[in-house]
Amino acid sequence: MVDERPERAEARREIKSSRYGNQRIITILVYRWLVFLFSAILCITGSSFDTLGYSILESLAVIAVYNGAVTAYCLNNGKKYAGSVLYIDIIAISLLIFFTGGVNSDLYIFYFLPLCLYGIRNDVRGTFRMTGFTVVFYTGFCLLSAMLFNSRINWSRLVIYNFLFLLAAFAVTRLSFEVKRYDEMRKKEFRLARTDKLTSLANRHYFDQKIREEVAYADAWNSVINILMFDLDNFKGYNDSYGHASGDKLLKLFSDIIKQCIRKTDIPVRYGGEEFLIMIRDMDIIIAKSVGERIRRQLEKQCIRLGNKFGRQMVTVSCGIAQYPVHSTNIKDVIEMADRALYHAKEIGRNIVVCYDEIGMTREELERKQGLG
Repeated sequence: MVDERPERAEARREIKSSRYGNQRIITILVYRWLVFLFSAILCITGSSFDTLGYSILESLAVIAVYNGAVTAYCLNNGKKYAGSVLYIDIIAISLLIFFTGGVNSDLYIFYFLPLCLYGIRNDVRGTFRMTGFTVVFYTGFCLLSAMLFNSRINWSRLVIYNFLFLLAAFAVTRLSFEVKRYDEMRKKEFRLARTDKLTSLANRHYFDQKIREEVAYADAWNSVINILMFDLDNFKGYNDSYGHASGDKLLKLFSDIIKQCIRKTDIPVRYGGEEFLIMIRDMDIIIAKSVGERIRRQLEKQCIRLGNKFGRQMVTVSCGIAQYPVHSTNIKDVIEMADRALYHAKEIGRNIVVCYDEIGMTREELERKQGLG
């Protein structure tokens, strides 16, 4: 059976990434227009509108056309949206301020758009670089406007506005940093909640949630799920004889072997105590059994060093396999069937892999079938 899961998983990742990217672009565009509308209201109701009303309306019209062009560009190019557009925003706003009274223009509030966008992107260095760029251009164009139009420069207003730019950049980046830190903590807690601390494999809680998605996937794609159930042989006696530290060492070793022998798309789980489980989709049960056999052999080859007192000790593992929906259309029953196959492996001498269909066969029959005898 051809394994199509990596291609499907890659396709799903691309779709998810594209969808996230489009949502992010749309969010930025909506934010631009909201800031424009808010700024337009402030400009129209501001003190400068009585004397510079026509110029302000012209400027707002130009900004609306410019913002519309940026919107069309972003919607057509998606991920090609470049940060350089925000620098062009700064230059465009500076030119508008130059022609609408310099430091006396109320259009300075449009500077907060690129500053906030940089802050939302959690780019602290970029935000303060953008702020420095803004301060330089705003100050330069205000001074140039005063010189060319023979107007008086309001130094206190210039300093206050530049301070507001710096304050806004600090506030946005600080807020974004806290949001990012909280999000990372939440992701870390979520990761810890679904991961076994000792083995770094998925835990039972995560498995109980994930299995529903796996079944839905298998039903949608007319696929199968192989459940491989492992149990370390004589683990209790091993733990009692050599101590819990050696037992933990064995569990960690076995989890590492599992990770080395499976695909990235397979899901290994510490099911409980010395029991481990692997979910393998889109794979024939014969190939899945060979995966279990490879894991069994890899552990069998290992000899764990237990210190000078005990030397080295060979350990083994037994495995039972069942397949959804071949053996049952109820995934819980499939897990129980894999457990029954595991129990049969224990009954016939341990250190062997048994499929559900092979329950009842003797060890000799299984070894002949597997070509081990």
